[in-house]
Amino acid sequence: MNLRELNTVNGEFDMMKYYSIGIKLNDVIKNKDTEQTILENIRRCSNIVGKLFKVVFWHVNLTEQECKDFVKRNEHLLFKVNTTITKIQEKVWFLIGTKKSGGRYSFDGDILQGISQYLKIINHIKKRDGE
Repeated sequence: MNLRELNTVNGEFDMMKYYSIGIKLNDVIKNKDTEQTILENIRRCSNIVGKLFKVVFWHVNLTEQECKDFVKRNEHLLFKVNTTITKIQEKVWFLIGTKKSGGRYSFDGDILQGISQYLKIINHIKKRDGE
């Protein structure tokens, strides 16, 4: 699996073309202090992975205004990174913060620790592929 090539798993899921990361938006916005740290780490992931990176934020019962406020606060970063915000938990390559299966890899716990685990896997793949 080379980071320069599209990653497909038996051609089943379009999102598997990306080294996508799924994060529950409710958990990101609940603490304004860590929100910026999380988003800076997402930008770091995007810089390391490149064009094949995508972040999917899904939410449960957030209002449209709460979502718009999040986008407005962070538009400078969200438009630089391939971003999706949705009500539905989509299948992603790496899922953070839930026990539900929704990706090839998952991490049940803190978002920042999950991003760290995501980067460990990405770095392992890059090292293995000689990048």
